Amino acid sequence: MSNIITGTLRALYASIRQLPKRRMTMRYPYVQTQMPSYYTYDPKLGVAKPGYKGRHIIWLDKCTGCQLCSIACENISQAIEMVKVNRAQPNNKKSIFPQVDYAKCVFCGFCIDPKTPVMVNPGVRTIQEISVGDKVLTHTGEYKPVTKVWDFNYSGPLYRIHVYGKPEPLICTGDHPILAVSRIKSNSKDGRLLKAEGPIDFYKPEQLKVGDYMLSPIVRKEVDIEIYSEVVTLYRGGNVKKTLELQATPELFRLIGYYLSEGFCDGERTVRFAFHRKETNLVTDCSALLHEFFKKSVTLKKNGPNGTLVILHSAIAEQFFSQFGKGALNKKLPDWVFFAPAKKQIQLITGLWLGDGCRIYQPRQNILNITTISQTLAFQTQQVLARLGVIATLERQIVANKQISYRVNIFGQWAQKLSELMQMDFAYERSKRTSMFLMNEKFVYMPIRKIEVESVANYRVMDVTVQDDHTFAPLGLATHNCVDACPFYALGMTEDFNLVSTTKKDLVYSPERLAIPPKVTRPKVELKIEKDVAYHD
Repeated sequence: MSNIITGTLRALYASIRQLPKRRMTMRYPYVQTQMPSYYTYDPKLGVAKPGYKGRHIIWLDKCTGCQLCSIACENISQAIEMVKVNRAQPNNKKSIFPQVDYAKCVFCGFCIDPKTPVMVNPGVRTIQEISVGDKVLTHTGEYKPVTKVWDFNYSGPLYRIHVYGKPEPLICTGDHPILAVSRIKSNSKDGRLLKAEGPIDFYKPEQLKVGDYMLSPIVRKEVDIEIYSEVVTLYRGGNVKKTLELQATPELFRLIGYYLSEGFCDGERTVRFAFHRKETNLVTDCSALLHEFFKKSVTLKKNGPNGTLVILHSAIAEQFFSQFGKGALNKKLPDWVFFAPAKKQIQLITGLWLGDGCRIYQPRQNILNITTISQTLAFQTQQVLARLGVIATLERQIVANKQISYRVNIFGQWAQKLSELMQMDFAYERSKRTSMFLMNEKFVYMPIRKIEVESVANYRVMDVTVQDDHTFAPLGLATHNCVDACPFYALGMTEDFNLVSTTKKDLVYSPERLAIPPKVTRPKVELKIEKDVAYHD
């Protein structure tokens, strides 16, 4: 009896305590408000604006029954099931269509932070800078065009996955599938993880652990040109033009490497290369190569107390080298250089390392290092080295009052291999014989160093839909893209959000039900409570 009296008094106290407070209860159904409906998709621009996706809609005449939507949902919530429909469709010989169970659907967000660098053709661009039509690197090592760009506000767990060899963590939502290899522990006392190249599968961040391999696809495309051709202007205003033709030999690639490391364009008619005064062999080689390709003599000039400038006055040369970036911050590799065959890229790396590289001596191993302030060039150099069968790591250095720099480090067996390719003496006895990385002809296997997770609300995230291959490579790491990626544009999203039901059965949307478009297109308004029409006690 005492418990009943105590409980009653507590309930009365809780009610009485609320009496002085102002009530904001709305007089429903006499007063209603519109729920927000932010989701819009511009088919011309291929851009989806931020907001809630709504429910699915299916165009039965477009669906082929390929089951890709069901496969994509398989490892997430298993909300999509292919069911038989007795309805003949010319494009769907099997007569199977997707059915969605919204009791299971999590409206997954396969998205990453907008500032994440993504490998594009063939440079690097943050995902917020990517547009429809841009080509991105996929898990196959090929570049595929982007067909949609997604921009959402996300609430839920946000993961920061730090990977050995990458300069920053991959920041992604809790549902973002990552191509990885889950490593198992050995039977030894230390319980170390065993090396393995498979099985390869897509994992959600919560399924990964420290030490698991994330996969970085190796670029497959190769384009070999014998002659580089370009129309250049000789005078201001472009009144006089000339076709520049250069033999695309390995020596030209070595000269490009010198420019990437030590060169810059000065005005519209001059190219300069800055070397240390002791690098006389590089000054001689660079001068000879400039004369060979551009048929003009260079001028040598003292550059401070310890430097030497190699100067070439040539509008043609300036326009040629400007495609590699006019300043150190903008250095990059254009397509015809990035996709060149190995024998030419070896000379490219040789020139780059001779100009901007150094050798770091450590007790257990020596390291070959290339430093640049260009993020694009750093990532491209890592990818080029992978094509040559050399694993390199990227390290970002932040120093107060200085430009952020990137260090490309090659160590251990990979440093020995690169030195052999560059025909450079690198003789030393390694005491460390193992490597934390793996490599085959398709991927570089990079272990996870640390995983952090936090809960966020209304955090902006982005994603892309990729034609034919629904993967892309943020930070050069293979991941899946958005679920709403039907290659036949048969399955989309609507602005209809009213999925509330009293029974679980009513939350299962059959293909016929999904094919019914929303009856009302709601205006885009914020959810607001008007004080003057609210009911106050």
